[in-house]
Amino acid sequence: MYNEIIKKIRIEKGMKQKEVYLNVVSKSFYSDFEAGKNSIEVSKFMGLLSNLGISFNEFEYYQKENEINLEEKIDKLYNQGQFEELYSFYLENHENKQVTLRYLAMKSYLLVLITNTNFYKFSREPFREIISEVENYKTWTLKEISLAKLILLSSSESEKEQAKTMFNRLVLELGKYKKLDHTIYYKEMCDLLFNRVQSLLVISEIQEAIETGKQYKIISEESDDLHLMIQYKFINILLNLYLDFTVYQEEMNSFLDQIKLERSSEFNFYKIIFRIHEEKAKNYFTRYQINC
Repeated sequence: MYNEIIKKIRIEKGMKQKEVYLNVVSKSFYSDFEAGKNSIEVSKFMGLLSNLGISFNEFEYYQKENEINLEEKIDKLYNQGQFEELYSFYLENHENKQVTLRYLAMKSYLLVLITNTNFYKFSREPFREIISEVENYKTWTLKEISLAKLILLSSSESEKEQAKTMFNRLVLELGKYKKLDHTIYYKEMCDLLFNRVQSLLVISEIQEAIETGKQYKIISEESDDLHLMIQYKFINILLNLYLDFTVYQEEMNSFLDQIKLERSSEFNFYKIIFRIHEEKAKNYFTRYQINC
């Protein structure tokens, strides 16, 4: 992404290409560099920064800002249901040399896979490659934790033992954040439990999903975070859809209407999750009634 950031800074400063590459590299080399066609030596890269009039620390700030903007773009595409764009981003970047872009490509693939496994009728081979890459890290930072949580949502019934192992590792990895930063711990732990509830519902492990929902309630109450408490309400309705679909379908629609009225950014997020589970919950409830 260095080339993109250099180009962004140059344009923002109103500089011509020549002002940036002068006495550092040739015109053709720099043109190719901005286009992402070649890499550059460290000494020459520092020369470009000097011509731009910025320090390496300032460049790192731009880089971090760019990463945040890209991640926000991925989240926005998902919340708006723009899955074609998500999948295109994956195809364009899954082999990128930049770690950040590969991470976002994997995230994009998993978000599409979670929503509808047949949406593009694409192979699950990338899913297995993503699992392998994440599991190979000896320790996980929040980036690996974030991907592992999405992997949980993408796991099929045949992969439930592997998913359980990954869930247990996630609990351990997140444990170290409890002393480091309570806010991060509660947010990430609740997100993990939320994902675990959904993945268990998908494979019809309803009782275990209910127990996991109870764990979410305990953690969210400890956090005293209003957002997490609202999310627990959604989880509770989602769980009950499988037990009494007729009653809780109305309650879910009422909940979504309320979120929409408040113009919450979570509306599309919750709506997507509800749509994923709606038919499955209805079918499970119908069978549950017959068996009872």
